[in-house]
Amino acid sequence: MPVVVAVDHVTYEALRWKSCNRKRPACTGRFPITLARMTDLSQLLANDIRPKVVEELASLADTTVSRQSGLTGMALKSALAAGKKADSDVVSKGINAVLPQIVDELSPYWSAYQASDQQGFGEFLAGREDEVIKAMLDAGDKQVDSLPGPVQKVYSSLRGKATDIAGPALPELGDIVERFA
Repeated sequence: MPVVVAVDHVTYEALRWKSCNRKRPACTGRFPITLARMTDLSQLLANDIRPKVVEELASLADTTVSRQSGLTGMALKSALAAGKKADSDVVSKGINAVLPQIVDELSPYWSAYQASDQQGFGEFLAGREDEVIKAMLDAGDKQVDSLPGPVQKVYSSLRGKATDIAGPALPELGDIVERFA
C-alpha cells in the first residue's frame, strides 16, 4: 500500500529529485511512495514565490487587455496606458496588493479541484466561469475603495462586463496558479 505524503512545492521537488535520481526505493517499487502537493494556495504568498506569481499575473492582465476590442477595449487600453504613464509598475503593484484576496477567493475552487478527477485547474475554473468571476469581483469590490479615483471610475464602469473580459482568461489564470501551487 503506497504512502501519501503532503508536502510544499520546494519539498516536493527536492524529494522527487532525491528519490528518483538516486534510485531510492520510491523509484524501484519496493517501498511505493506517492508525493502529493499541499492543497493550500497560501504558498502563493510566500516571499520566494509571490514575485513570480505577480509577474505572470501582470503579464496575463496585459495580454487580456490587449485582446479587447470595441469601446470596452478602448476604455481598458486607455486606462491601462494612463496608469502605466503615472507608474510603469501599476499592474504588478495592483496585483500584488490584491493577491491575498485572489488566493482567498480561489482557495475553495482549488480544494474542489484537488478532490476531483479533472485535469488542469484552468479548465476547472473555466467550467465554473460565472461563479469564479463573481468571486473575483467580490475580491475587487473589497479593494476598490482603496484605489485612486480614476481607477475606481474605470472599475465601476466596466464591472458589468467582467465575464466578457476575464472569462476567456480563466484557463490561463488557473494554469498560472497550478504552476506555482
